Amino acid sequence: MADDTPKVPAREYEEILKKVKDVITARVVLAGDGGIAEIHVLASSGRAVKYIVRDIESSLIAAFGVPVDRRKISVAQIGAGESAKNTNRVQLRRVEIVSQSDRAEVNVFLQVRSREVKGSEVAQPTQRAWLRASARATINALEQFTPDVSFDLQDVCVMMSKTIRVALVTLVLNAFGHQQLLTGSCPVSYDEREAVVKATLDAVNRRLAQLLEQED
Repeated sequence: MADDTPKVPAREYEEILKKVKDVITARVVLAGDGGIAEIHVLASSGRAVKYIVRDIESSLIAAFGVPVDRRKISVAQIGAGESAKNTNRVQLRRVEIVSQSDRAEVNVFLQVRSREVKGSEVAQPTQRAWLRASARATINALEQFTPDVSFDLQDVCVMMSKTIRVALVTLVLNAFGHQQLLTGSCPVSYDEREAVVKATLDAVNRRLAQLLEQED
């Protein structure tokens, strides 16, 4: 049977998605057959995510005649994680970067209430490895607060918007037999690695605070 999926370059999809209301930037991952495997969108927090997802679906159908499963669409909103103050909110104390010719090490220090923990990750000193090490070090610290909960790193990248670079992190939360996809973002102001740490926290902070409340 012939494959009727149009072979559209990822960049063309991304250009259409950037025209959707409230979307700042977008990244499309294609499958081996040229179909859409993943869509990662960074948006402002002006509208509910479900409306942004609906507009993404409509835009792809209108422009390319391509329907997409909404489960393939992840939307991270800048400012979406800034909710009411919570005593269980994870605070970033500091990030230590240790760079050697053959070694990349990231140490992340987090605090909840009076408890401070350290998460570390070592990798090869490549740009991609630095970003993943920054996210994994953060995860290693976070999991010390919740022994029954784990996080799987799905993707980490730095995307260029019109005027800013933004770190995006996608995780899967594993808790009590259930999984939940989480996304976080942070503009890069100085260092990409520190922005990835903050994006990881943006992804998990609200959900983690709820889990910590359940343990109280």
